[in-house]
Amino acid sequence: MRRAGAVALTLALAAVAAAGCRRPPPPAAVRRVLVLGIDGMDPQLLQRFMAEGRTPHLKALAARGAFVPLESTVPPQSPVAWSTVITGTGPEQHGIFDFVHRDPRALAPALSIARVSEPKHVLRLGRLALPLGGGRVEQLRRGASFWELLEGQGVAGTVLKMPANFPPDERWRSRTLAGMGTPDLLGTYGTFQLLTDDPAFTGRELRGGIVHQLDFGAGQRAAARLTGPPDPFSAQRAPLTLPVEVAVDRANGVALVRLGDEQRLLTPGEWSDWVPVAFSPPLGRSMHGMVRLFLRSLAGQVVLYVSPINLDPLDPALPLGSPAGYPAELARAVGRFHTLGIPEDTKALAAGVFTPEDFLAHARQILAESERLARYELRRFDRGVLFVYFSTIDETSHVFYQFRGLEPSLAPKEGLYPEVMPALYARVDAIVGDLVRAAGEDTLVLVLSDHGFAPFDRKVGLNTWLARRGYLALRTAADGPAPGAGPLGHIDWPRTQAYALGLNGLYLNLRGREAQGVVPPEERAEVLARLRRELEAFVDPETGARVILSARPPAVGADPERAPDLIIGYDRGYRVADDSAIGGVGDEIITPNRDVWSADHCMDRDVVPGVLVTSRPLAAGRGAGLVDVAPTILRALGVAPPPAMTGRDLFAPAPAAPPKEPPR
Repeated sequence: MRRAGAVALTLALAAVAAAGCRRPPPPAAVRRVLVLGIDGMDPQLLQRFMAEGRTPHLKALAARGAFVPLESTVPPQSPVAWSTVITGTGPEQHGIFDFVHRDPRALAPALSIARVSEPKHVLRLGRLALPLGGGRVEQLRRGASFWELLEGQGVAGTVLKMPANFPPDERWRSRTLAGMGTPDLLGTYGTFQLLTDDPAFTGRELRGGIVHQLDFGAGQRAAARLTGPPDPFSAQRAPLTLPVEVAVDRANGVALVRLGDEQRLLTPGEWSDWVPVAFSPPLGRSMHGMVRLFLRSLAGQVVLYVSPINLDPLDPALPLGSPAGYPAELARAVGRFHTLGIPEDTKALAAGVFTPEDFLAHARQILAESERLARYELRRFDRGVLFVYFSTIDETSHVFYQFRGLEPSLAPKEGLYPEVMPALYARVDAIVGDLVRAAGEDTLVLVLSDHGFAPFDRKVGLNTWLARRGYLALRTAADGPAPGAGPLGHIDWPRTQAYALGLNGLYLNLRGREAQGVVPPEERAEVLARLRRELEAFVDPETGARVILSARPPAVGADPERAPDLIIGYDRGYRVADDSAIGGVGDEIITPNRDVWSADHCMDRDVVPGVLVTSRPLAAGRGAGLVDVAPTILRALGVAPPPAMTGRDLFAPAPAAPPKEPPR
């Protein structure tokens, strides 16, 4: 039942693809390839919206070429999937297996895309800490990107906001702009700040946000200090701050906000433009960023949202693009733009700082900004490849998919917004139509997504499951009152065989690899085989449904220091619980998901395939996967893919099978 829709979709799209496969693709290389990466676009929804007439431009493009489901990666997470698009290899080669990896020595979670190294030597003088060099930001993805390979053959490349490409190498001649993985100025992946006198937020800790209380007293002015990045010269890493003043005129319905030397006048419901901010340590140069302000309310209480402090492309504190001056060139041409890797602030929606309407207005602004960047580059796109990334369908799907009547089997939740996703797909379709038309019929066009979407109804405490099955043990009072070292100090490592970390990862506590490993290497295969059997037989006691469709070992060649021992593929409707993803152990194995974040894709890849729509028919009899994108781009532009690429050119006929030897 759960797979019936996916099977029907595959058959329907295969028929669409077959209609275009009758004409052989032209053998000559093309001059230009336009790739539109639309994160999270779902093939079932797209097929439905095509049939309803909501996405006519994508339907027309598919009629010229093809529309097929696109096989994602294992697991189908964005940093894993886009790294495969970039390199034409699987995670066993590019080394990205999850949003969250783990350090087997420190037994602690670590972000997978990039690593920040502190200075090796610091001179401490009282409260001052003087870094003596050695700190850096390092990209962790391995393998050459398709634009580097093109660049080596003299073919131009422009890549806008490619995920898993932070920090970019500023020495590349290709024009690139970093995307998902780019932090804010605080070094986080998005921390908003809220200035308010609303008692509803008094004393609250907001996930992903910082609250500053405003006290107007009997007057019209209140002051606070915006939290900035850590002072690099502070031994305690105390944050730098910036003075903020809010002056309100309720009679006229306006507020004047001063941040440092900048000021903006806002009315309720109004967003500001980008406001440049600078944080100045006592030594060294200032660190520049920028924020947008949103005055949600003024009558009664003041609620003023301050966006995460984005790196300022006109003066970035960290590498943002290549060549080094390209981000500033873009900002001067089209205005400042979001540089945070995931700009849509779903955390503000979940915290009640945004209403659904506020979030949707915010998301529309980001989509329009992406379109503006694309149009600018398309006007000067003469040769090579142009890649443009659009994030808005993905982030909106996470928080609006299940609320909007897209799943007939699910009871609609309160606050139904039935037109949100259809309208968003229609808007993206119009953008695609305009960009394809501007590119011209002689341009090869690939529209693709990294994965689709599914409802996320039930949270799975995988570490709790492991604890109940005897694979993981917790420290007890007999072990002492204090937890062990590190964020996983609640785990009793000498009595633990396996633990979960990340959205799809499961690791053995392997002797010789983990700092306190107990599973002998010679028993590894036996323990993993037993775990696979038990995990794939795991049934939700309330619904009777399978929870996990697959527990796969990584492909051969994977780095044992990075790769999970098993990659967990959840069934539709299930995903790991947030606390389990960072090593937590809860009271229940399965709990209902009542969060705003109500849909996801960190499941089995067969549940959430991506989308591929092309302007040229695919070769007959071929399916398509993300691993095929890079070699297809290279071949189209006349460059041979390197042997490391495991994908194939989607427009080239499959090689003939070798003849069988006659029986002797």
